[in-house]
Amino acid sequence: MVDLWPQPEAAVRRNRPRVYQHLMQHVKPERDRNNRDAYRRRWWWFGEPRPELRQALRGLPRYIVTVETAKHRWFRFLDAEIAPDNKLIVVASADAALLAMLNSRPHLAWFLRHAGRIGVYADEAVYVKSVCFDAFPFPDLDDDQRRGLVEAGEELDGLRARVLAADPALTMTGLYNVISDLRRGRPLTAEQTDIRSRGCVDVLMSLHDRIDALTIAAYGWGPELGDAALVRKLHELHARRRSEETAGQVRWLDGRRPAQGVQRVRPPLLPLAADQPAPPPPAQPEILASVLLSELRQAGRPVQPASLARRFQPGGPRLVERIEDTLAILAAAGAAARTDAGWFAPRRGL
Repeated sequence: MVDLWPQPEAAVRRNRPRVYQHLMQHVKPERDRNNRDAYRRRWWWFGEPRPELRQALRGLPRYIVTVETAKHRWFRFLDAEIAPDNKLIVVASADAALLAMLNSRPHLAWFLRHAGRIGVYADEAVYVKSVCFDAFPFPDLDDDQRRGLVEAGEELDGLRARVLAADPALTMTGLYNVISDLRRGRPLTAEQTDIRSRGCVDVLMSLHDRIDALTIAAYGWGPELGDAALVRKLHELHARRRSEETAGQVRWLDGRRPAQGVQRVRPPLLPLAADQPAPPPPAQPEILASVLLSELRQAGRPVQPASLARRFQPGGPRLVERIEDTLAILAAAGAAARTDAGWFAPRRGL
């Protein structure tokens, strides 16, 4: 992979003519047809240079990633020499304690409560950064808790990396398929039994159990809490953290302030579904348009009109039709766009 950002076109043409030739032949024709003006004008760069992300990663030996849409939710380290693509959610931190907490049951339960849906998976699969990460209230760690989570996070990530490197036939999805079936008491196939042995799956499960216990204890809660109770307690903690931040008390992930890391901006959350029924659809067209646009921006991915209609009660085909008409108006104004996967709100600027 050749990263040409922020080199101007003339410099690439003069200094790297073979690369420039390849891009002219294989990239420029597609970019010339792209609807986004920035992609057409700066066709030799990656689609989104992400200068803020580059700044956040500067100086880190590694960083945390998760795949935006995946069957199983796990986080791992990537070496700083690897440039992330647009399908990854990036956390600009090298902290193994943070990696451990992101792999913990409290965070998984929170993710499952706030995740997006996509048709190819039976369960929630899309990691929506604004609510799954930005809003998540991490525990305050003392030195002993941090030390325990660092050790567990390093061991988990290191073991997964070693078993995958030693056996190219193994994948993270394959490992976590086996973990999922074992957790649910399902019988394993012969192939899965082989993966269980080759992939040290029981050791991975024990590390996850250790991380779960350490993380829940760091919150000061008991191990008997189920996922629903964990999410409810996390919502209560989120509300307290927002109040503290309003008063000027801000926590920074792994102790780094924004000049060196990523500033946490905690967004508001809708009440849990059990607390409040779905609202009726707005009667005024302009309010419905505003609500739909907000939903598209928060989703961070294409959404089908039927999925948007489920945000309201009563729903039904007439509401879906009304939403489709409203989205078409937003598209005419340039505020929304449509793909085969659904409607989305285009990002403004570069």
